[in-house]
Parts: sequence; structure tokens; C-alpha cells
Amino acid sequence: MRSTGFRGKGKVQIAFRGDTALLRIDAATTQTRRLKKLVADFCRREVASRRPWFGPFEVHIWTSVRDDKRGHHDVDNIAKACLDALNGVFWRDDRQVVKLTSEKFEGEVNQIAILVRPLDAAPEALDLQENLFDL
Repeated sequence: MRSTGFRGKGKVQIAFRGDTALLRIDAATTQTRRLKKLVADFCRREVASRRPWFGPFEVHIWTSVRDDKRGHHDVDNIAKACLDALNGVFWRDDRQVVKLTSEKFEGEVNQIAILVRPLDAAPEALDLQENLFDL
């Protein structure tokens, strides 16, 4: 059997490649308190040896949901719950996240994947008065 590099048992697992972490959560819930507790409890057990960084971070969140009409999974609610759950684990405060991508798509299972990567520097400032469509 090929090793996936993930560690942890249960609904949450984590893999590291250098300073980049990938969390896999075998649940996508509309109950943000439940999601925060699930992720935070796991991280306290499995990531306790890592200290929070002080610099900027980028985070990518992918949410796979079944089309079973049992609940709505708003990307903003999922993102907020994930960021809050990772406070004190990867960063001191989620204000350090300067780049955030959150995507939702229909899949066969309810699952969330979170990629956390420290950045060397915060993004450069943009003149928001200018036309941003050129980016």
C-alpha cells in the first residue's frame, strides 16, 4: 500500500511538505461550531509540536459537497470556521492570512481540504483606483 503522507485517525488528517500543510476533513458541515471544534481538537493533538508563525499566510480551501439538498455550505462560512479553527496552530491570528481562496464543488462525499502556506512577504500594495481588470 502506498503511503499518502497523511497522519491522524478519524475525520481529520494532515500532511506536511516543508512548511506547507494540507488538512483533509472528511466532513463538510454547515455547523461552523462543530467544524471549528473538530479541526481545533485535531490540531491540538497532531500539530502541537509546531509553533505559530508571525508572518503572512496564504490559504486555499476546497469544499466537496454531495447534492443531497440537506444543507447549504456557504464558502464564506466554511472559510471563516476553518481560519478560526487554525488560530494558534499555524498563525497567531487569522488576520495574518493575506491571501485566501475558497472553492465549493459538487462531489461524491462531503469533504474539505485546506492548504496552509507561509509567505515570505505580504502581497504588494495595489492602487485600487486603477483598473484592476488588467491583472
